[in-house]
Amino acid sequence: MVIDTESMEILIQIFEQEFLDETLWNAFIKTKGMRGFLNYQNSIGKLKDTTQIKEELKRVVENETYADKYEFLKLKKNLKLLKLDIKYIKKNSHIIIEKALKEVYKIVPKQMPIRSNIYLYSGGIDGGFTINRKDIFINYGRYIGEREEFIKILSHEMYHSRQLPIESKIIFMFKLISKKNRLLYGSIGKIIEEGIACLIQHGANLEKDDLTGSLTRRNLLFAKDEFELMNNILINIKSGKTNSKNNKYLNIYVIGYLIVSYLYKEKGVIILDDWTINLNFRRIIKEYIELCNKNQIPSGFKMDIIQWII
Repeated sequence: MVIDTESMEILIQIFEQEFLDETLWNAFIKTKGMRGFLNYQNSIGKLKDTTQIKEELKRVVENETYADKYEFLKLKKNLKLLKLDIKYIKKNSHIIIEKALKEVYKIVPKQMPIRSNIYLYSGGIDGGFTINRKDIFINYGRYIGEREEFIKILSHEMYHSRQLPIESKIIFMFKLISKKNRLLYGSIGKIIEEGIACLIQHGANLEKDDLTGSLTRRNLLFAKDEFELMNNILINIKSGKTNSKNNKYLNIYVIGYLIVSYLYKEKGVIILDDWTINLNFRRIIKEYIELCNKNQIPSGFKMDIIQWII
């Protein structure tokens, strides 16, 4: 594994010009990092073509103060630091990857292979994303000057790229035949998946807020509201409603991190293997509920939802 920095190297060249160079723009938008970003944005309905990105980048190149929606201005203002970062990443790619893998394998069983293609890109609000459990894309605009945080987000995405046993994949596909099950796994499954990834990224105690703002000490204080929203979504799924406008407002990172970090501190890592290896969340939720009852703290789950899930 290596870290592909091509898109950031071309972006540096773009910022060194007074006007947007068409040749550099065409090279930039064709890099694997930016192609992955564009395809991802298109898949979630946020971007239809490259025109908007081009116009925003052009304004940033030609205007010293224009604050664009893709945060290119942040990179332009910190161009010297960006150059140093990219130079460091190119020289120490294998060391960075080894450090990230070390964190992943504190949670993931050593026999589970992680073979990822890693690409840097710039744009949007996400810290990164993973496609098909093999291609990792990191939004380096979020991590400029933050080398340790860069390693942490890389470890987060590496968890999503773990190679599952073939039997687990087959069993999981059979579970998704039912539409209700697909929606349930799309909700609870994502919560547990992101919870474990956040545990790898931040550890069992959140000492520093996530740079994307998705998981912060402040929004953990308002977890009760997130659980309430989650319960409403699950009630809709249980009653057969397939569309819930609440889904996009739910912070799955907060709920997932609270459940997983609590379980990890109380029970250790083995219980998490149920999801990590087998994509089965039921025992994890059951153990979490039992721990909450034992310690007389609210689980956040409504009783009828608990009975339905486990």
